[in-house]
Amino acid sequence: MLRDFRTVSFRILNDVFISKRWAKESIEANIKDLSEEHSDIKKVYELVYGIMRNRNYIDFCLSQFINHPNEDIKLQNILRVGYYQLKYMDSIPPYAAIDTCVQLAKDYVHPKTSGFINAVLRNVMRSRAGDPKIPDKDALKFLSIKYSYEEWMIKFLVKHYGDMAEEILKAGNEKPPVFLKCNTLKTDAESLVKELKKHGIETAEVKLLKDTLLIKSGDAIKTGAFEAGLFYVQDLSSQLLGSLIDAGQKDGVIDVGSAPGGKASYFAISMHNKGQIIAVEPKRPRISVMERNFLRLGITNVEIIEHDATMDIEAFHDRGDKVLVDAPCSALGVIRRHPEKRWCLAEAEIKEFPKLQYAILDNVKNWVKKGGELFYSTCTINPAENEGIVEKFLDKNSGFKQEDVCGDSAKLKPYKAGKFFRSLPGNKDNMDGFFIAKMVRKS
Repeated sequence: MLRDFRTVSFRILNDVFISKRWAKESIEANIKDLSEEHSDIKKVYELVYGIMRNRNYIDFCLSQFINHPNEDIKLQNILRVGYYQLKYMDSIPPYAAIDTCVQLAKDYVHPKTSGFINAVLRNVMRSRAGDPKIPDKDALKFLSIKYSYEEWMIKFLVKHYGDMAEEILKAGNEKPPVFLKCNTLKTDAESLVKELKKHGIETAEVKLLKDTLLIKSGDAIKTGAFEAGLFYVQDLSSQLLGSLIDAGQKDGVIDVGSAPGGKASYFAISMHNKGQIIAVEPKRPRISVMERNFLRLGITNVEIIEHDATMDIEAFHDRGDKVLVDAPCSALGVIRRHPEKRWCLAEAEIKEFPKLQYAILDNVKNWVKKGGELFYSTCTINPAENEGIVEKFLDKNSGFKQEDVCGDSAKLKPYKAGKFFRSLPGNKDNMDGFFIAKMVRKS
């Protein structure tokens, strides 16, 4: 079979739902297999992300046309690919959607299953009934089907966020915005807006931060402005972190967990390529991405260190004016960007992240100068990975004190949670779910 977008999407979905592989990683590995005749990368993204965001609901709708539950994940993925095209992709002729799925069954499952696929999808196509009503007697199952999350994750959100849980679930299904950080080493925001407009890219100013733009339409990555390093893509929450850290030209900055380099880029730009930034990252492939990004942006004051931050570096002791730990986490704040998280993250894993996070924070505390600042951030909304880590650290390290990271900023008032910054998915500024804490080493 020619490698059209449906075949490639099917393989990616198998990676996600069977092998628990990250979607972006699988897409990058598989899109090269698209045949030139049938190449359509946008349709791959639409199918894969549309199905991941709506898996439970699609399965519920499909169940109306199936007499007995289907236990074969590959077969179910074929049905999902077919159903999504029939219901959500008007540009795809129904016969093409069905015929390709029938062929997928023959090639990847068993020839005898092709009749089942054909019958179910043709019944879907012929059906004049509207979308089936989700039973609402069981609130947990209702939310699980409506918003397509694992039930344990819904229980978790309800436990910690009560009535706000449904808004968080809803926000996780929305298409994420694209924010740009203007590279003022090479241009200014006004000039960047004009340059992007030449390529049909419409932007809007973001009032919360200077030199930040929201893409309203178009693909800025495919412009010469991107290749020239006039901007980079970074969510508003991460840019806000850079603003709160406020690195100066004379500061020594240590960025722990630096890849893909957005935060270090923010520091370098605000420092005008002066001072020194050490970017600590344990994974070589991600370091390669950082190197390419820094080269494109014209950033010269960042030194990249390949290192596991749970291990000390004695030469870094008392070196950092500003030390940031952007900790590995469960990423529950960025599910709209990574919808596979809801299917690939196991409940037991949630309990493992705090061990690693605390080990890193407790190690790098030695890298902060007396009077220096230690920042801790995550893109999760799990209190045990956020407030829990900071409170434990302060309890065991009397040499540090917590400061109010938001200060008296009126703009940040909606995000103040005690002395912490916390944005939940669905917030008014449309930024990712994020957490920031600030501590100062006593002199």
